[in-house]
Amino acid sequence: MFDSDRGSADITLCIFPHLREFIAIDAREDRPGGPAILKLSISNVLGEEFYSKVEQDFSKLIRRHDAGFLELMGMPQQVEAVIRANSLKRIIAELGINVPQDSNEPGGSVGVLFFAGTLLTFEQGQLHEATRELFGKKLSGQVIDQLNEQLFGLMKKERTSIQETTKHDLSGLISGKSGPYVTLWERSGK
Repeated sequence: MFDSDRGSADITLCIFPHLREFIAIDAREDRPGGPAILKLSISNVLGEEFYSKVEQDFSKLIRRHDAGFLELMGMPQQVEAVIRANSLKRIIAELGINVPQDSNEPGGSVGVLFFAGTLLTFEQGQLHEATRELFGKKLSGQVIDQLNEQLFGLMKKERTSIQETTKHDLSGLISGKSGPYVTLWERSGK
């Protein structure tokens, strides 16, 4: 079902794109108290410290005097990398892991699971099988059960959020609040 070699990450983030919370699985062997499942809030990660650091890094990017036209064209990817690196640093800090200021590396491996698409259709049995396959070597059965319970609850919330977003989008389309028109089909070329 999953490539079980991917389960060797020290920290795995379970991201739910439409929710303001996510799960961090800290499976480091040297973690005080052993491996843990932590539910984190995006508002704790995206605080003033995060925004200040992103602004500093972005300012350095756009104020470089040696930047050529091609480098400017690649600016969106550079901004994405800045946001990703700073987000990871804040998440790692939330987990209580110290990362040197001059480093972008948390000192171990970090994996990310996006709970979208097919993964959201998993039944409890499928989810249990998948988490055992991914984390069975690093987490006890009791911790995996706790993880499955939390994941399944957030999966339900994510599915509900997707349905509400879809209804809202359709409502906006019908009422005209999403714009003056929508292109359903467009001929390309002549």
